[in-house]
Amino acid sequence: MSVFTPITIGEARTFVGPYNIGDIIDFQNIAAGVENSNFFVTTTVGRYVLTIFEKIPRADLDFYMGLMLHLSHAAIPCATPLADKNGLVLQTLKGKSAALVSRLSGGDISHPTSGDCFAVGIALAKMHVATASFSLKMPNWRGASWWHRYSAALKEHLSARENTALDAELRHQANFDVLDLPRGVIHGDLFRDNILWDDHLELHVPQMIDFYFAAEEKLLLDVAITVNDWCLDIGAYPVAKLDPSNTLALLSGYVSVRAFTPAERAAWPQMLRAAAMRSWLGRLGYHHFPRDSELTHPKDHPFSERLLAYHVAHEAENFALLP
Repeated sequence: MSVFTPITIGEARTFVGPYNIGDIIDFQNIAAGVENSNFFVTTTVGRYVLTIFEKIPRADLDFYMGLMLHLSHAAIPCATPLADKNGLVLQTLKGKSAALVSRLSGGDISHPTSGDCFAVGIALAKMHVATASFSLKMPNWRGASWWHRYSAALKEHLSARENTALDAELRHQANFDVLDLPRGVIHGDLFRDNILWDDHLELHVPQMIDFYFAAEEKLLLDVAITVNDWCLDIGAYPVAKLDPSNTLALLSGYVSVRAFTPAERAAWPQMLRAAAMRSWLGRLGYHHFPRDSELTHPKDHPFSERLLAYHVAHEAENFALLP
């Protein structure tokens, strides 16, 4: 997790000037995120996050900014982009696209309870329902075609065991794109560090951030991505496995808002495997193709491999956890 494009407080002051949000009184790098550079900006008016987009094409950013605004208008608690005095959401900073987004109160949770997982399931389902009326389109750039391309690019860097496991899973997922499952806009990266909890006045509200993996895809894949992080048996680490109580809680919260179709229920073990493989590929890439940055925190790619192996060996148990 890194800052790829450092900026000074003076550069930040120039950037926020057109937003009419007062003067900066605190400015900090954020050691989070692996795709963009992020900074906390506190002004005399409020708290914000300044993001410099390192790799996302400018044309795609309209989708991400529009999605966050759409969800905010639908009363989904999430980070919301700000517009400057000219009504523009996207600006340029150091030759790259950049935006200022509201900074949500609260913090993330490293050891979620069943109650937390139930609330996350509800929040994810509400997001899926709300995006049904969102008109902008975005193909899933980390979908099945990317799995094959990236596996090929990584091949020479991996061990024989790793290549064998990836090849086997790609064969298992050969029908992924033709599965007839409900589709919509997914978050695509709803891990524990991408939800902040607002505990002000004893409320416990999940608030989503970091929508830059969002895309059109099978909604069930988003559920699997979320379960694979929120519902881990953290006490068993370094063993990779799901916690049954937390898994059942998250899925129960989700279906209380949007019920699974019979086809989704049948595909559930495959989605867990697809989500684990996707995360493993991404973390292998961060390990073998590191990028220059000011702050760096490694991802645990061997754990993702072990989680995939767990799902391969425990399909019956994963079926049994569906509410």
